[in-house]
Amino acid sequence: MHTQKVNTAAPESAEQCEKPLSMSQLTDLFCYIMACSQGQKQPAFFMPPQGGDLTVAVSEDGSQTVIVWTLDGWPLAASVPEANYLAVLSGIPE
Repeated sequence: MHTQKVNTAAPESAEQCEKPLSMSQLTDLFCYIMACSQGQKQPAFFMPPQGGDLTVAVSEDGSQTVIVWTLDGWPLAASVPEANYLAVLSGIPE
């Protein structure tokens, strides 16, 4: 039996990392944070870490704002300030 070194992985594109999130990606990320934060202990307040990224989307009529915080590409928290909604991926079970 002969072994061969085969690389089937596609090369990573730097272009993906440099583009801002699309509305669809932001919605998916918000829903992911919302679902995964259930059952996790939520802090009384959220202090975004230094060096983190903030992505904001405002509805067309300006009545709702969606905010998602990430750090090094990893989701941390999501918020809808007008609804007093905050979900944090604390990693601490309730």
